[in-house]
Amino acid sequence: MDHVDINQIQFKDLAKTISQTTGSVGASLSEKDNDFLLQKTTEFLGLSKRIIITNRKQSSDGYFLLDISLKGYRLLSSKSVNRSEYTYSFKENIFKLNGRVIDQSFLSQFMTYFEHITNQIEHGTFEIIEED
Repeated sequence: MDHVDINQIQFKDLAKTISQTTGSVGASLSEKDNDFLLQKTTEFLGLSKRIIITNRKQSSDGYFLLDISLKGYRLLSSKSVNRSEYTYSFKENIFKLNGRVIDQSFLSQFMTYFEHITNQIEHGTFEIIEED
């Protein structure tokens, strides 16, 4: 894949609409926004089953791995002894950090990392892996 325009997913714009519900439900998208994100993800993936974006080979001081598929999103960030795994599942419509449901306050870290990836991807320093 020569060029990946991750901004076409419009994830950053959707983050503004994330609702926080009470109880154990945590941060989620409205049904309409979940469907919209799934549609944009489908368009982004094209014929690929999943796309993985990572700096694992280029970085000596930790790495990230962003896994995008029709199941959802997985962002793994590993630095020294700190490892964080953010996930979003279309089916469950729920955001998690290290397997635990999170509220809206934890999403800023995820969105900051996602934005960093989208801003840096054009420089061609990340490895992009497509699975057909």
